[in-house]
Amino acid sequence: MTIKKSTVSEVKMQQGRKLAFQLVVGALIGGLSSYFGLGLLGAENVTVDQLAVGGVGLIYLLIGVICGFGLIAPKLGASILNVEDADEIRDQSRILSGSAICMIALGAALMALTMAGPHGPISGPAAMGGLLAALALLIAVSIRDWNYYDEMMLQLSRDAGNIAFSGVGSVTLVWGSASWLGLVTAPTPLALVALTSGGFLMAIFVASARKGLMQPR
Repeated sequence: MTIKKSTVSEVKMQQGRKLAFQLVVGALIGGLSSYFGLGLLGAENVTVDQLAVGGVGLIYLLIGVICGFGLIAPKLGASILNVEDADEIRDQSRILSGSAICMIALGAALMALTMAGPHGPISGPAAMGGLLAALALLIAVSIRDWNYYDEMMLQLSRDAGNIAFSGVGSVTLVWGSASWLGLVTAPTPLALVALTSGGFLMAIFVASARKGLMQPR
């Protein structure tokens, strides 16, 4: 009994240390990325909507880069990603690699979108083409990897889709109706982009938390 209690206590301490390490690394990466990302966007010259889309894009980009780093260095990646060990990363390399590529592509496309326009460094057609290419890549990778998902991953995908549809749909419905009635300002195009892309990202976190996947392992 004493040995069992000691083992449980050691596991909890290990999980606590891993969580602390993840929080520190996440804070450092997030802080540095935000600093350089806002500098790239030129935060003093952009609107709130542009910052919102750029911020969401930066989160997508960071998630993709961190996943990619974990694939390149599984042992170190196991300390950053919420997995049991390096072997789990290797076992899930096909799905993780596809997710990393899609996240990076979509994040870059969203950030490029905020820098496009008449006075931006990126032309409108180029930004639109990048976004369409990222979405096409996302669909292609999802179709390719769908048969490799286990039952939990399939259910997680369905839950995230349902949460995103319900959340984003409800906010859009209420906001659009209130705008028509003159109660609030109508959403701008970039506000809808931020709402949709950010809503899907939030839905993934909510669905993962409901499955207990956000707890340290």
